[in-house]
Amino acid sequence: MGIKLFLLYLVVVIINFSQVEEINKDELSKNKAVLKNTEFKKIEEEKILAERNIQIRLEIKKMVKGTHKEIDLLHLSEVQPIPGEKSVPRVVYSMDNVSLRGLNIPKKKQKFFEIMVPTAMVVVEEIEETRKGLKLIMEGKRERDEEYLSKMYIKYRVKEKDIEVLYHKLKPVPISILLSQAILESGWGTSRIFEKGNNIFGVWSVDPTEPRIKAGEARVNKQVYLRSYPTLKESMADYMKLLARHRAYSEFREKLQVTEDYKILVPKLDKYSEMEEVYINRLLATIEHNKLYQYDRYEFE
Repeated sequence: MGIKLFLLYLVVVIINFSQVEEINKDELSKNKAVLKNTEFKKIEEEKILAERNIQIRLEIKKMVKGTHKEIDLLHLSEVQPIPGEKSVPRVVYSMDNVSLRGLNIPKKKQKFFEIMVPTAMVVVEEIEETRKGLKLIMEGKRERDEEYLSKMYIKYRVKEKDIEVLYHKLKPVPISILLSQAILESGWGTSRIFEKGNNIFGVWSVDPTEPRIKAGEARVNKQVYLRSYPTLKESMADYMKLLARHRAYSEFREKLQVTEDYKILVPKLDKYSEMEEVYINRLLATIEHNKLYQYDRYEFE
């Protein structure tokens, strides 16, 4: 009787084992199919990105001087490299679909510069074009547009309504200084306001009617807001406008008329941060450690 029970038990175990083995084989087969499908999708995505990259490069090469291509990044692999010969692609990036978080430090820095430098150079170029137009008016080579000038006087707070004062106020901030502030204020492009609002420079908002984001913490029991921008380019343009017209940076503007030496200019930005001298030292260290001064000499392809 004992032997019969043992044999019956053994048969049940064998049947169960066979069923488990069949289930495992079925699961393994399904997993292989999923893996194969995932790998296929990855290959297809890489192929699509590669083709899109080629198309982007072709479009950049076809662009005429003074124009730029706007790229809404779907993947960081679409960011165009900056060649070693100090030539930069004429592009402006939108980062709504991508993030620099999770990248190792060298890669994060590389992508940060590849995104920021071309965008900053486009902003600087547009400001310089405006200055060229003002200079032509000053030299009598272009007719004065009083309505346009009136708007510019208001925009840049030129109380004297003097075109020469406007011209000097519009001188762009050197790329090296812009980048150093972008790095400190955005944490290499990983801050919350950078990712959610394209706010590169931590610019505050005091106007409740403009797009803005709540700051992470209140100050003196009062809620603080920061501006939100549709693009990185608009954030940079607003930063340039801030330094061009705010009275806190009048000494900075005066020095900028005679030099672009960051060692002379940066100390005049002490009012940009509550940390003042500590902030200045950090800016200088950031410029020197990352050799940001090299970007002041870069040109478009």
